[in-house]
Amino acid sequence: MSDQQIEVLSQEEAIFVEKAEGTQMNYFLYPEFEIHQNILPAQTIQGWHQHQKIEETLVMTAGSIVVETIVAGEKLSQTCVKGDVIRMKKSLHRIINPQEITAEFIVFRFVPQGQNQQEVIKTDKVEFSQAEVAALLKK
Repeated sequence: MSDQQIEVLSQEEAIFVEKAEGTQMNYFLYPEFEIHQNILPAQTIQGWHQHQKIEETLVMTAGSIVVETIVAGEKLSQTCVKGDVIRMKKSLHRIINPQEITAEFIVFRFVPQGQNQQEVIKTDKVEFSQAEVAALLKK
């Protein structure tokens, strides 16, 4: 597929996994990153885990969760709600849904290369005028 064509994957193309505690995930794997949609049923507690190389960032899309971490021998808790962005870093963590409704979030995972890419991210967009688009359409 050309780099100039968008790629749309439907939910049916995802790799579906349901964990023992009830979490449902739809994985979309790409060569350099992975995105998955999580549905965390009411009253669900995920297991403690930590990532060695992966950077994991969550975006809450529905409901709320509690993220527990262990830092310097102390358990810390943070409640996160729809719209929150949670960067897990290399934390030892688990996710809890103490509510009576499901919680949903999208997880972005990638392997960081240790280079600051903020300038590339901020300046990579190229804008086109209507005239330029019209000229491209005539080709």
